[in-house]
Amino acid sequence: MTDAFHLIPATGCDDVFIFGDHASNFIPPEYDDLGLSGDELTRHIAWDIGTETIIRRLCAHFKCPGQLAAISRLVIDLNRDPKASGLIPEISDGTWVPGNQNISAKERQSRLKRFYAPYHRQLGETLDSLNQPFVLSIHSFTPQPREGEFRMTDIGLLIRHDEESAELLRESFMRLGRNFTIGMNLPYSAYDLNYTVDEHVAPRALRHLAIEIRQDHIDTQDKAEEMADILADRLELIVAGKFDPLPK
Repeated sequence: MTDAFHLIPATGCDDVFIFGDHASNFIPPEYDDLGLSGDELTRHIAWDIGTETIIRRLCAHFKCPGQLAAISRLVIDLNRDPKASGLIPEISDGTWVPGNQNISAKERQSRLKRFYAPYHRQLGETLDSLNQPFVLSIHSFTPQPREGEFRMTDIGLLIRHDEESAELLRESFMRLGRNFTIGMNLPYSAYDLNYTVDEHVAPRALRHLAIEIRQDHIDTQDKAEEMADILADRLELIVAGKFDPLPK
């Protein structure tokens, strides 16, 4: 455990690696909740609801290592380019973040050094230590932003570098049912919001999936565990390279 991340140790497998850039809504006490209070600290602007439970359960299923962000994305967004304007958000889905207004260059560098750099350094070191793992990046999204329409997608697959794995997972869902609407590059596009995968996974030419799950499916412990089991069932053969797609 560090200020930046939590590691999940492997218990028998290093062929899979799972991580979550937005798994925590923790804000260190010295930041005084960035001037926010109440629901603002627990809704989607602070973290990807349900993802820690899913990642831990998937790691237990595959007996593989994982890495979880240990800091709220309101403090610093670990899935953004360090030069991006939204790295330290001044406003998020209509919420003004007082503690992020007009921060100094010194404070920006402090957050980069304390949280951002260690998280990304560890991610790179872990991937280099493993033997061509299948990588899963797990995120979640709100059913309806305050400044947007209701999202019909249940599970989104963000595709830029490994379209084949995404197509296999979509087909696996089709075969095994449960009536989920699977969106490709929905509700976000991997061409817009994909920094961690672009930075660490794609350059290593690793098979991977970037999975986005709508939060009303995983906003309790029981629902998140059920979703993790659903994903595990559909990922098993794909991860092992034994899933045979139907002929086109």
